[in-house]
Amino acid sequence: MKAFHLINYACFISLIFFSCEESKTTTHVEEAENPVSPIDADSQNPKTWLMKLMEKQPFSELEYLELVPSALQGFPLQSKEPKSGLNGFIAIYSHQEGSEHPGLRLEVIDGAGNNQFQHVNAVFKMLETARNESGDDFQSEIKDHKGERVLFVSKTKNDRKDYQLEYIQNHRYHVGILGNQVGPDEIYGAFDELQNNQFPK
Repeated sequence: MKAFHLINYACFISLIFFSCEESKTTTHVEEAENPVSPIDADSQNPKTWLMKLMEKQPFSELEYLELVPSALQGFPLQSKEPKSGLNGFIAIYSHQEGSEHPGLRLEVIDGAGNNQFQHVNAVFKMLETARNESGDDFQSEIKDHKGERVLFVSKTKNDRKDYQLEYIQNHRYHVGILGNQVGPDEIYGAFDELQNNQFPK
């Protein structure tokens, strides 16, 4: 008799567990399909920005490279190349060629198209969280900066601090600005330049 009660109890617990998991899965899928940004005027539209992003046509490699600014924060462009495996580009800015010289690295990933929108969606969800973390050699903070949600990171290595800033531009591009031997003023200055001359929607 006790065994019969134990079996019934185990079945009952399993039923509750699987019902909860199914409910969680459904909620998660609905959230992924309908992300809403409070700063987007189109968020009231039944077609969300993410669905629109899926339908956008990505550029060609050559077209992405044509988007690369010729200078950033007074640093001239040293090199540019397509982002390997993703739509976008990497550009290096410095007064002298070589990673040992001060400068900036610009990384842009385009979320347009059915294969890339999930990357931008994941970054968007990360930026929506309130997070402030620190360790022995880094400090990161997600915050609002001039109307944008940004991730700002400082890293210390060999008594030197490097900075990076990441955000989403136009609900389409994941933009990363990484400094090499430059201060936060140059990082935020590069952000301002890119906001004043935005990539096409």
